[in-house]
Amino acid sequence: MQQIAKEDQDQQALAELLDGLRLIWNHCPNGGSRNVIEAAKLKRMGVKAGFPDVTIYNSPPCNRNAKGAVIELKRVVGGKVSPEQTKWLHDLAELGWVTAICFGIDDAIKQLRAWGYL
Repeated sequence: MQQIAKEDQDQQALAELLDGLRLIWNHCPNGGSRNVIEAAKLKRMGVKAGFPDVTIYNSPPCNRNAKGAVIELKRVVGGKVSPEQTKWLHDLAELGWVTAICFGIDDAIKQLRAWGYL
């Protein structure tokens, strides 16, 4: 029986792939558990709920008019998109970014291929 990867394992695989492509990108680590004091401090510093997991600053080769690309990465099984995440993706699309919700690394690879990065 094949074990389904956790989101952090998929994120690490995606990071390795994006680094290998030599793209300008970053991961926003909004998730995870933090104590109340640290969470409040990060909020005061500007951390915004729902911001996408991955931001690629290179325009997609298949859409040079786009400002860049963002991916909200979810677990293959049980991954859910919050209203805040949906709003970020909508707002960024309105500003000229291409956006996607990807369920696991295989889905992310398909999306990167569709955008022309692969």
